[in-house]
Amino acid sequence: MRPVTVAIADSDCKRRAEYENSLRSELGAALLTSVKSSGEASNDSLFADRRRKTRATVTAGEDEVFRIRRLKPRVLLINMDLGADEDCAMLVSMRRACPEALMVLLADDSAQEDQILQALEIGIRGYLSRKAAKSQILKAIQVVDDGEAWVPRKMLDKIMRRVVH
Repeated sequence: MRPVTVAIADSDCKRRAEYENSLRSELGAALLTSVKSSGEASNDSLFADRRRKTRATVTAGEDEVFRIRRLKPRVLLINMDLGADEDCAMLVSMRRACPEALMVLLADDSAQEDQILQALEIGIRGYLSRKAAKSQILKAIQVVDDGEAWVPRKMLDKIMRRVVH
């Protein structure tokens, strides 16, 4: 796989760290995180100062949008619950803040096909269930980076029907 910069958007820091750890060995330096490795000196004082300040008026979703916009990834994996209003708002905000990022949605199996189709209309380039992500995430990153879509084959009929109508 050719080098591609990847970031993971998830307002749940623990879950994001799990994905980052699983991808770190595969992607190496191409995985963008806001946490510097122990060997790197952090010269991003603006971000460090912002992290020290309490921000009672900033939601976790808004904070995540700021973090991702700063990283400027080529491929953005967005882990969210499509039923949560805040996560859906974060998806729209992420699209506006990072229009050049190729986004892949990671959602649990409770995500409805109509919700996934709405996410595709917003600009998501692919969708993976969290279960499928364990085995298919690297292939999905490569395919989306090559300009193709990544969706389950069983969804193609519904996607085509929406396109035609």
